[in-house]
Amino acid sequence: MKKEIDRKLLTTLKAQDPRALESAIDRYSPYVAGVLRKVLGTLGTREDLEELASDVFVALWRGAETLREDSDLKLWLGVVARNRALKHLRGLRLELPLDEDILPGGEESPGRFWERREEAQAVRDAVLQLDAQDQEIFLRHYFWRHGVRQIALELDMKESTVKSRLKRGRDKLRTILKKED
Repeated sequence: MKKEIDRKLLTTLKAQDPRALESAIDRYSPYVAGVLRKVLGTLGTREDLEELASDVFVALWRGAETLREDSDLKLWLGVVARNRALKHLRGLRLELPLDEDILPGGEESPGRFWERREEAQAVRDAVLQLDAQDQEIFLRHYFWRHGVRQIALELDMKESTVKSRLKRGRDKLRTILKKED
């Protein structure tokens, strides 16, 4: 049902129908704001949140033509929101209270850099092979660092269900990634 609604929404967005953008804003504003708040923490003002949320929906309007009909709109919006928030944080030029000596990989070889990128892409591809609900749980837990209790509350599930889905998902990812080796 959700996928069908998003598919229709994407079709009308691609046709540059302003009502589709209004619909997307109504439907996903709380989600986008939640992602932004999670990433910004206490470093984001209310104005920052509003501006970044607007930027996310402007990006949707401008980039709708590039999205496939079967794209997961919620996932796309979440990733864009996260990236905008991280870019905003980088713009604040915060000083990290870490000594350079303790940072890992200071002198990483170019070969290792590309290996890590390939590994990260393999994991992303593997996660996309999970069913939609497991993808959602994985993103919330490992990407946005939500706890099991928070995920259970937000998705109206039992904590034990979230834990078992995470375990089964990890097992499935392990199997997928071993096949690729």
